[in-house]
Amino acid sequence: MIANDLIQAAIISALKADTTLTDWLTALNAGSEIRETSWAGVTFSYPAVRVQVGTQAPGPADSTCYLTSGEVPFTVLSFSESDSSQQADHLAGLVNAALIGARVSGTGFRSLLIQSDGLTHATRTGERTWRAIGLYRMQIYEI
Repeated sequence: MIANDLIQAAIISALKADTTLTDWLTALNAGSEIRETSWAGVTFSYPAVRVQVGTQAPGPADSTCYLTSGEVPFTVLSFSESDSSQQADHLAGLVNAALIGARVSGTGFRSLLIQSDGLTHATRTGERTWRAIGLYRMQIYEI
C-alpha cells in the first residue's frame, strides 16, 4: 500500500499547482493556506484549504494488485471568515474544479481520475467562520 502522507502531499501539490485557485487565495493574502488538516502552525489565516486523506482500502482481495493498488477517499475543507457563506462556497467550487477529473501522482504512485462524492454547502463554525466540504475518492496504483 502507498503511504497516506505521500497521497496527501500529492493532493496538496495538485491544488497548489492550480493557478486559478492559488491566484484567488493570493489576492486575499492567503496564498500559502493550502495545507493538511493536521497542520499545527502558529497562525491560521482565512480563507484556507485543508486536505484530509481517509481510510485507504487495498485492491481487490483476489487480485495480484492487492497490495499495490487501492481506493482512497479524501476530504477537502474550505474555510472562510466573512459575514456570509458565499466565500467558502466559492472556494469549495474552485477546489472542486481543480480536482474533479484530474489525476495526481507522487513518490512511487499515480492515480486514475479523481471522482467527486459531492460538495456540502458551507456551514457556520463560529461567529464569522464558515466551512464547506468536498468529498472525493480516487483509485491509486504503484509505479
